[in-house]
Amino acid sequence: MRPAFLIVFLSVGLFAQRARTLDSGTPASLPATMDVTPSRGIGPFDEKQAKEWHDAAELLCAQSRYEEAEKLYAKLLEEREHALGLNNAELVDDLNDLGRVNFAQMKYQQAITYYERSLQIMETSHGKQDMAVIGPLEKLTRVYQALEKYDRAEPYARRAIAVVENAKGPDAVELAPELVALGDLVSLEKQFPAAEQQYDRAVKIYERTRGIASSDMLPALDGIAAAYSEMNRPSDAESAFRRALSIRESAYGPSTLEVADTLDRLGRFYFQQKKYPEAAYCYERTLFIRAKIHGDASPDTQATLTQVANVYGAQGRQADAEPLFRSMLSAKEVDLAASINSLAALLAGHNRSQEAESLYKLSIEVLDKHNFVGSRHPILNTADPPPPLLAETLDQYAALLRKMRKKSDAAKMEARARMLHGGEENPRSSKGRQ
Repeated sequence: MRPAFLIVFLSVGLFAQRARTLDSGTPASLPATMDVTPSRGIGPFDEKQAKEWHDAAELLCAQSRYEEAEKLYAKLLEEREHALGLNNAELVDDLNDLGRVNFAQMKYQQAITYYERSLQIMETSHGKQDMAVIGPLEKLTRVYQALEKYDRAEPYARRAIAVVENAKGPDAVELAPELVALGDLVSLEKQFPAAEQQYDRAVKIYERTRGIASSDMLPALDGIAAAYSEMNRPSDAESAFRRALSIRESAYGPSTLEVADTLDRLGRFYFQQKKYPEAAYCYERTLFIRAKIHGDASPDTQATLTQVANVYGAQGRQADAEPLFRSMLSAKEVDLAASINSLAALLAGHNRSQEAESLYKLSIEVLDKHNFVGSRHPILNTADPPPPLLAETLDQYAALLRKMRKKSDAAKMEARARMLHGGEENPRSSKGRQ
């Protein structure tokens, strides 16, 4: 056996041994690097080994390690090309995998190269009017759309429609997703009447094939509602929005995120139409759902809170709007104080105590609206207590003051922190005095 061949053979065998550990359940993650050196002339294509490599690449994709996955997919393609030739239909899956990982890395031109080759192979092996070409056509449409080259994307989308019509007929359910894709594309080009035609045709196909309340038609209804709104057809837009809402409530339940997203769009539509009571109703329901699922402090909940407050303000309901705006302000202040504390802790850890002390004072000033920390006889207002972060800030500040040998100031902060902790001695404060 020649030395060069032996090196390649051992390299491939070592990688196969690594990949087999994936099926055994250990280890939990892949090695940081893998040997994917191209090989030549090592015999017939090994399907078992190919599966191991593919599974390893899929795991890397799940970990968002796309660059490493790309190397494995490229290795698979090269080995399959060597065994089967450059235009074999079995290469298509490898080409599509490479297109996918390049798309995920926003390497759009490379993705286009792989998808165009996949399309060419499908055309050669199955014919230009075969349904097998739909996949590459859809992928090329999506990549060019991501590049905002809509004039390049549109021919692929229209060709996909023509292929389905030719193979399945003009009323086939398989045609509807292609019509929606073209509708989305021409909407991005601001061609709303053309988009409305595609969406409307898709809705009618779903009605005939799946029923008038099928959730499959939701993308088409969302698209046509937005198109009607842009075309200044508010009555038609409202009808489409409300129909989509009704279908989602039936399909997913009345308090789900799918419903919240539809309510959000309908609320925005009503607000633009100056139908403030209707907008308030939609946004209040959205707020309830998002707060229930994601919590009061989540970004989407806070964004909806802003929308509710804006509607109240537009209605002249200042008494209702003011506490909402104050609530949003308080949430932002707590986020600001948390960031300040993190920076202060970092500076303190690098012996920059004076700068850290200034930051802790700023954080306390932001959080302590009623001068609880600075007052001679502090009183906790149970109806309007300080945020819990204030107690944590005082703990950290007291530890810094003791490090700076400011024992009397530290003792004051510790006393205030104990009150906020419910009168209990704080473990970190006690540790700081030792």
